[in-house]
Amino acid sequence: MSIEDNIPTPDTVVNQAFKAADKATDQFASALPGYDTPKLVREMAEQGISTARQVYENARNAAEEATDMMEDTYETARKSFTELNLKLIDQAQANTDRVFAFAKEVAGAKTVSEAVELQTKFAREQFEAFASQAREMQETAQKLASETSGPMKEAWERATHKFNA
Repeated sequence: MSIEDNIPTPDTVVNQAFKAADKATDQFASALPGYDTPKLVREMAEQGISTARQVYENARNAAEEATDMMEDTYETARKSFTELNLKLIDQAQANTDRVFAFAKEVAGAKTVSEAVELQTKFAREQFEAFASQAREMQETAQKLASETSGPMKEAWERATHKFNA
């Protein structure tokens, strides 16, 4: 048995507090023999307990929603970063393949001018490839930022709507 097994849940603590408040109200009412506890005092106590229960319920629901939102955000971020890393690996592989292909072509060149022409062509193609890869990574990063912030934005809008209502 661990220490955590002996720690009551927040629901248990709150329910015990509400039961104690109910019992205290009943004891207060019965503590004055011969006197009828004014109905207004009893109603106020019951209304206070009811309000406290509602506040607790609202806080618990908000905490659960926040936890769900964070879990969704972290899962989305994990998937997005995995996608980003896979793209980086694919790009590195493509760049490496191009370098080896270029080296093979240069090794087969018959003249210096042919080697210079291959070098110029390779440099131009590499520049175009890097520019394309940079655009692709930028688009992926923007998508990642948008998808990751989506659950937080939705939670904020829900909370604002509830607050305004």
